[in-house]
Amino acid sequence: MPPRIPVRFPWTASNGINSTLTGRSFSSTAPTLALGPESPNYVEVPKPLQPTFPRKPLVKGHLPVPRDVFKTRSDIPKESDQFLAQSTREPKKPAQPGPWSKDAEYRLYKQRLADARKKALREGVKELHARKVETDQAFTAQIQASNAERRRLALAPPRQVDVLTQTSVSKGVRDFLGGRLPETPRVVFAAQRRKAYEKRLARQEAVRRSRLHDLYTNAREFIVNEEQLDEAIEKAFGTEEMPVRFHPGGAVSPTGTGVSAWEGGPPEGVAEKLQSLMGGEGTGVGLAKERIKKVAEALTGGKM
Repeated sequence: MPPRIPVRFPWTASNGINSTLTGRSFSSTAPTLALGPESPNYVEVPKPLQPTFPRKPLVKGHLPVPRDVFKTRSDIPKESDQFLAQSTREPKKPAQPGPWSKDAEYRLYKQRLADARKKALREGVKELHARKVETDQAFTAQIQASNAERRRLALAPPRQVDVLTQTSVSKGVRDFLGGRLPETPRVVFAAQRRKAYEKRLARQEAVRRSRLHDLYTNAREFIVNEEQLDEAIEKAFGTEEMPVRFHPGGAVSPTGTGVSAWEGGPPEGVAEKLQSLMGGEGTGVGLAKERIKKVAEALTGGKM
């Protein structure tokens, strides 16, 4: 921090320059400083005796994933002697320049350069592989140590201070969190669930059997060929000579007079149908017939 220069200079009195500034102050506070409020040194900030180290700058972005140089398509690993021997093959017959060759020195220089490249490739691959193995082992050891530390902290018993300062929790909740609940309710609950599942399967099987029985009893009415289809169409709509017509009462037969279902007026409503069921020989005779029919079908197992 640069020094702060006060307004009252001690050397002004001796030089005789503006002796009015050297007068004795009527206050015990420090004299006014020459730095203004806009200066960063206007407010004195105490500093520690030992300076702090500068923080490491944050690196923006991310580094790309390094390429695996030992990945190869062949079954021979790159760090093996066989792969290195195939990559840096020695000449079968090294050609030496003749005594009268003009470029003998250049050819010898190129041979030495080739030998140096082969040697550097072999040593570089070996060193890179050794460094990769060492790095992988260190990374694996770090992960294993981290997992072991996490497992130790997770399985460690609670501290005495945590036990003494924890809030009051009921025994049932503590047993549930600690996994110390009895096994009897679970067994009973499992048996109840198993029994309910068997009942549900029995109901589904009963419905399946009933539908299969209905399919078997009504199989004689199925339409399986064109002749039966023609008969059903003629029965429902009549023929071209005698089409189906409608009676004023709503019945359908070839002897009717109307060509529309609305010839006899609107169809019956719910009240009219209930009245027709309730009417007859006595009150509830129609409903009784329907109930007797259902009871007979349930007892005989057939369809009426």
